[in-house]
Amino acid sequence: MSAGGSSGGVPGADAKMMEDAQRALVAFSGVPAAAVSGEGGAETEIDLNDFMSLRRPQNIMSGLSSGMQSVGKGVLGGAAALIAAPVVGARSEGWSGFAKGLGAGLAAAVALPVAGAAVGITQIARGAYNTPEAIMEANAGKRWDSHRRVWVAEDLVQESLKLSECSDDDILEKARERAKARGEAPGLEGALGGGSSSGGDVASTEYYDALEVSPAATAGEIKRAYYLLARKLHPDKNPDDPEAHQKFQRIGEAYQVLSDENLRKKYDERGKDGLKDHAFVDPSAFFAMLFGSDQMEGLVGRLQLATLAAAGADLTKDERRLLQERRVGRLAVKLAAMLQGYVDAKDENSMKTFESQMKAMAEHLVTASYGDIMLHTIGFVYEKQALEFQTDPVGGMGTWADLGFRANYARMEQMGKRMQSQFNALGAGMKVISTMRSADAEAKKAGPGGDASSNEAAMQKRQADVLNHVMEAIWNASALDIESTIRKVCDKVLHDFAVSKEVRGRRARGLEVLGRIFQEVKAPEGKGDRMRDVEEAMRKAFMGDEGDDEGSDDES
Repeated sequence: MSAGGSSGGVPGADAKMMEDAQRALVAFSGVPAAAVSGEGGAETEIDLNDFMSLRRPQNIMSGLSSGMQSVGKGVLGGAAALIAAPVVGARSEGWSGFAKGLGAGLAAAVALPVAGAAVGITQIARGAYNTPEAIMEANAGKRWDSHRRVWVAEDLVQESLKLSECSDDDILEKARERAKARGEAPGLEGALGGGSSSGGDVASTEYYDALEVSPAATAGEIKRAYYLLARKLHPDKNPDDPEAHQKFQRIGEAYQVLSDENLRKKYDERGKDGLKDHAFVDPSAFFAMLFGSDQMEGLVGRLQLATLAAAGADLTKDERRLLQERRVGRLAVKLAAMLQGYVDAKDENSMKTFESQMKAMAEHLVTASYGDIMLHTIGFVYEKQALEFQTDPVGGMGTWADLGFRANYARMEQMGKRMQSQFNALGAGMKVISTMRSADAEAKKAGPGGDASSNEAAMQKRQADVLNHVMEAIWNASALDIESTIRKVCDKVLHDFAVSKEVRGRRARGLEVLGRIFQEVKAPEGKGDRMRDVEEAMRKAFMGDEGDDEGSDDES
């Protein structure tokens, strides 16, 4: 599968490479083009609370924050109306429209700040009124539900029963049905404009057979078929099958073609002969990054990028929230069961048995795709959440002897890590945009002339830079998702009212041990840098055999 190395590095070939990279990223990440361009997509969900917060504040601090935000939004909204209304009026009706707009703007400039101040004062008063309750409930170990705006006593027994009432597929199916009712393809295919089926005769059915669908299959059916087969055939799930990687790559290649409307049309008309200039990407890199390894799913669940790929374009805000709540609940039940070995340990030998079992599990998981990076991320959150609970005098196991310093320190460490991850994600995204713009500018500057070998080398460098930053951005997005989810999971496990406070304390100590084990585990030799492996797979996909030649030179 050539990467178009014979292109000579001219700008047209460079643009073709970028187009292939973009198509592969869209296909495997499930990010709709409309989401990037701001066109089309699901209807915007508008909530008055997005402008001025009227939600019940948790305590005086949240009431103060909510109140100040409402005041600020009122002032800014009034100022914006005062400027915008006359301009809009003048454009539509001339001077008379300007006068009308000025009147409306002046009215808004007075009304909105007054409304914002009224809401702000109300929120601060509500926060002060709720503070005594907040102190009592927090000391009792209850948690604040930010969606329902009430204090709740976590109960994993009831959580298990609640999870059995429906499945994630039931929620996803509702989104698919809504898409079908609008005459669009389910999931992200509608946003990508790939909802139509092939229909009629096709030159070859090889790719359709690989995904076990008919040539008349819709884009939504192709997406679901790939998702199910990819999870079934992933190499991590079939370590004893020497052909696992080849099978996985075959369905990935089929999906890259059939999920893209233009490539599918070429394939239907001419078979593989119509795809000779297209570069294929090893799908294991994307699948491991976006959907998570099956081996790791018991710890992190289905990543939000995977949910997006399944039906994200049609999911409502409430459905996305419900899917995430179910994910957290399932993981909390699993984590509590995992820690039971430590809770039941009666002596030092039993604790050592627990540690040896967890080390064996970690050594197995670290061999999975991105296993080392994910385990280190999970382990950090486990350890800090456990330390915070054990030292927290409010709702935890700590006392006021240190004035809550140790709990706050653990909390600040997590906040620092979270801010670092957010900064990394933002930085990686900016690098992708900057590098792609630079690549485009350099390609145009090079023009059709120039030395072919120099152009080829420059093209490969630009390509490597873009792909490195793209993969970094995708991983950082996944890392933020994992960190946020694991924190909520730990909260449920450590504040579970279905068990005694003593059991919760033992869970915390076991969680600390487990966190350190995860952070200390190292990948086997040759698998220590998953990011490098993915980048190398991407380079091979787009550079052809040159990537192999470079690798052999390094080994020699």
